[in-house]
Amino acid sequence: MFITDIKYYRYGTSLKKPFKTALRTVEVIESIYVFIETNYEDIVGVGEAVPTYVITGDTKGGIEAAIEEVFKPLLINRQLTKDLLDEIQQIIVGNTSAKAAIDIALYDLLAQEAELPLYKYLDHNPGNKDLETCYTVSLNEANEMVEDGLRYVEEGFNHLKIKVGKDNVETDLNRLKALRNSLPNNVILSADANQAWDEQGARYALKHFDEADLEIESIEQPVGRYEYELLGELTQSFNIPLMVDESLFSTYDARRLVEVGANNLWNIKLMKTSGIHEALKIHDIAQSADIHCMVGCMMETHVSVTAALHFSLAAKQVNRVDFDAPLMVVEREIEGGIVYEGAKVSPSEGFGLGIDRKSLYKKVSS
Repeated sequence: MFITDIKYYRYGTSLKKPFKTALRTVEVIESIYVFIETNYEDIVGVGEAVPTYVITGDTKGGIEAAIEEVFKPLLINRQLTKDLLDEIQQIIVGNTSAKAAIDIALYDLLAQEAELPLYKYLDHNPGNKDLETCYTVSLNEANEMVEDGLRYVEEGFNHLKIKVGKDNVETDLNRLKALRNSLPNNVILSADANQAWDEQGARYALKHFDEADLEIESIEQPVGRYEYELLGELTQSFNIPLMVDESLFSTYDARRLVEVGANNLWNIKLMKTSGIHEALKIHDIAQSADIHCMVGCMMETHVSVTAALHFSLAAKQVNRVDFDAPLMVVEREIEGGIVYEGAKVSPSEGFGLGIDRKSLYKKVSS
């Protein structure tokens, strides 16, 4: 099998309500869907990239330029092999979202060629793993966050991730207290600061979070992207476990985080890691250090989140996922792929990603 063409299309998917974090507000998920065609007309690989420029630095134009100017000349008329996965990582620096879209589409092709669902292609003996997604409560006034939280629990979600860090610590704690007092006792609460604090702010916030005794399961990325040593110090200094997110893009990051002791929890996202191929290498480092992992997503739709689910099912250190973004859209645009039953997530039947590629192509290309 060889690659005959690569096509890509922008497509916007509206959210039910604006999604707010310490870094940005999102009203529409702006995806770039990639289709890798082969000499077999019925075998097409599909991927997705999203331009999360405040985290990855990627823009829509940059993603499209990388595909058009770098990946198409590299891949068209090439035989489909796993070696291509290394080549797309080496041919251009950065551009993690564009790489992820191409990586996902290549894996989709490889698994279809092997006549396997992607998670079984990645691990031929993955065992049984039940995964439930958390649901993120975006930043709003406390009463609105409580209303949102109660609705998500009623819909079957047992773990809520609360965005913090945009306002002062006292305001964040008041929101968390309101949620803890309003929700059933068995609901898990975690917090996500999205790099909001400097060292002094982080120490102040984490001290007060500890003292508040709100049974917070973890606090995600309290400080900036490159603050490896500080993350290690904070991990060892406070009671609430810290989860690393924006500081974990690459195997270099993973090794540094192990060195400094930032080893409570890691959040692996395909848009950061440049796709599944590099995510597997990061997972191997986590496994060697016995670090448990979450697999999360940016504001993405069902294509790339489905790829993240298949990776999660094949990755032994992954025991939690954050796949809520596709649930936030007004209307599901994509058939096949990840299936939601309340909080429970599972893959649809079919080889590769199990996405209905023809209907997706028709929708986004028209």
